[in-house]
Amino acid sequence: MTSARKNKSPKTIPLASPSSKVTQAPIKPLIEIPEDEQWRLIKQTGILSSASLDTAPTTNPASNEVMSLSDEIFNSILLIIPFSSILLLMEM
Repeated sequence: MTSARKNKSPKTIPLASPSSKVTQAPIKPLIEIPEDEQWRLIKQTGILSSASLDTAPTTNPASNEVMSLSDEIFNSILLIIPFSSILLLMEM
């Protein structure tokens, strides 16, 4: 004999906006350091003196180096080959 299935009504899921469900408290830091200790550490490491806002950004002295003609030709070939192959593929 076959048994008849009972029709169960599907459970409804209550809809609510995510902002009403998620209310997190502000996260506390793992270690609380007093403000005077923070300033002592900053002054001791010298971070403020090295990151002054008045100075211009430093340039890399190696970037001012003059390249020889053979280096320039080599670098240009390294760029010409991939770009020309991409251009050729786009034309096909």
